[in-house]
Amino acid sequence: MSVGEDSPAAAKKGLVAPAETGREDFANGRGPAYVVILGRFMTNIGFFMVIPFLAIYLTETNGFSSLETGVMFAVLQFTRRGLGVLAGWASDRFGASRVLTLGLLIEAAAYLGFVAAGRSFSLWILAAALLGFGGSLNNNGSRSLVAASKSGGLAANLSRYYVSINGAALIGPLIGTALMAGNVIWIGFVVAAALHAGFAVATLVLLRGMPVPPPGAIRVDALLAGLRDRPLMLYCGLAVGGWFLITQYRMALPLTVVDQGLSPDLVGFLTAGNAVVVMATVTLIGSRVDTYGSVGRLNVLALSGLVLGGGWLLCVFGGLAPIVAAVIVTSIGESLFCGVVDAIAAGLAPPGRLGLYLGFSTMAWGVGGMIGGLIGGGFGLAADHGALPVFWSLLAAVGLLSTVGVRLGRSYFTGVLAERGAG
Repeated sequence: MSVGEDSPAAAKKGLVAPAETGREDFANGRGPAYVVILGRFMTNIGFFMVIPFLAIYLTETNGFSSLETGVMFAVLQFTRRGLGVLAGWASDRFGASRVLTLGLLIEAAAYLGFVAAGRSFSLWILAAALLGFGGSLNNNGSRSLVAASKSGGLAANLSRYYVSINGAALIGPLIGTALMAGNVIWIGFVVAAALHAGFAVATLVLLRGMPVPPPGAIRVDALLAGLRDRPLMLYCGLAVGGWFLITQYRMALPLTVVDQGLSPDLVGFLTAGNAVVVMATVTLIGSRVDTYGSVGRLNVLALSGLVLGGGWLLCVFGGLAPIVAAVIVTSIGESLFCGVVDAIAAGLAPPGRLGLYLGFSTMAWGVGGMIGGLIGGGFGLAADHGALPVFWSLLAAVGLLSTVGVRLGRSYFTGVLAERGAG
């Protein structure tokens, strides 16, 4: 049997430079995934340093209404998640590492835009759209690199990815609390910009030489092919409810803290508590999901809807204790959801379409986040009319409907996943 010129054996014979072989081993192992996981941890410290406090900052300091704030979050969610299909196509076409780097640079510019926006609502909308677009490229490039890792297990690697994000969600809000107390949140925007720019430079060095798809590997009409993939579209529709409920951490949670006369500083501690619970539970879930079949993963997804909806329903009761209980319960629901949602989408993807199908999954995130921002923006209206029990009941109903939908479609999706896995 002949030895190829690019093989490790060839390197030992001097046909390939050891540095090139080492870089190939790095690319084919867990190296890129670990670079992404560490980088996402650092950049998300900046994200969670400021984003959980934006609803309070914009309403209390800048004087925006809760409806205006909801619109801004809807724009952020739509551009960050709703454009995920285009970001996914770009990852498959130009290479996930290149898309990741570009997204990081755009996000850095957006954070600086927040500093310059002042009290101009239109500038805030523009900066939010820029942050969302950059985040869409960043998220898809990151998840594509992690999901494509050839070792470690798909669900386990994605779980580590979410653990890194929630590790940042533990640290960032605590720093943000201090910045809000000192009325210097602009420092958080600058630090976030620096962290994103720094990671962009790191990707240029550490991910240099990552495989790039050949020209024509994926055409624009692949977007239409994805839209015609009925199982994928049905799955994305079912995932919207979970993302809708998770979005309420950015909208309903901080607004209910303020509405009940509690200290806004609690938002940082509650967000950090959410991160602790998610880190603990998603690690346990991720290590087991790789051993589950399609039915097991879909059962986990169905359970997440009940837990998320039931958790938010606890906020019907006033006081700090129900809010803390809601954070704990919904955090477990978030872990169940995030532990399987991308793994199922990746299982539906044909060869060469991983980024695109993760992009469609992200689109569901965007739709759920956009609706969640708009509905969450109605919190103030519900509070003014004494209708907060109706508001929380609506969230619970969304969770119940998500669970029912997944259960009804379980046998259908199980068959599709088995067929595509065999193919």
